[in-house]
Amino acid sequence: MSLWLTPSELVELTGKKQRRKQIEVLTKLRPAVRFRVRPEDSFPLVDRDQFTGGLTEKSRRREPNWTSATRN
Repeated sequence: MSLWLTPSELVELTGKKQRRKQIEVLTKLRPAVRFRVRPEDSFPLVDRDQFTGGLTEKSRRREPNWTSATRN
């Protein structure tokens, strides 16, 4: 999974297909939605973690609690 929202997810979030229009909508959504613009192609980069609460697939997996294991 990408760190950034995909082009289709940006369309879903903003309701716009053109990058310029997406940036306009994202600017109005600040500070609730954080984004930056990639200088090479003006693509709006929206961090996926702000919608998932920082939970990625890997972080959702439960790790064993080794400190609770008893020693013999």
